[in-house]
Amino acid sequence: MEKKLDIVEKSNKTLPIIVGILGVLYGISPVDAIPDVIPIAGWVDDLGVTGGAILHVIQAFTNDTNTSLAKIIGILKWMLWILGGILILVLGLLGITIYNLFK
Repeated sequence: MEKKLDIVEKSNKTLPIIVGILGVLYGISPVDAIPDVIPIAGWVDDLGVTGGAILHVIQAFTNDTNTSLAKIIGILKWMLWILGGILILVLGLLGITIYNLFK
């Protein structure tokens, strides 16, 4: 019975590790949803995805030892993703407004 429990615990850590690796690869990859040529929005995009993925990994590994810290990290992760998305939307609206003013 203990072996099944160990396998379940290890498999719970596999997905966060994969998410963390994919997030870091997205951050260093030149192919982005928002290109880095667009100064602030491209950087916020990379920061949100990479930072959120790293916080997801940290949350998964601290959940076994300190659930309070894991909850705080989870809240920070979601705040980073939500605020990053809002900032990208605001910058997009600002860009559209400036474009329409000088059109």
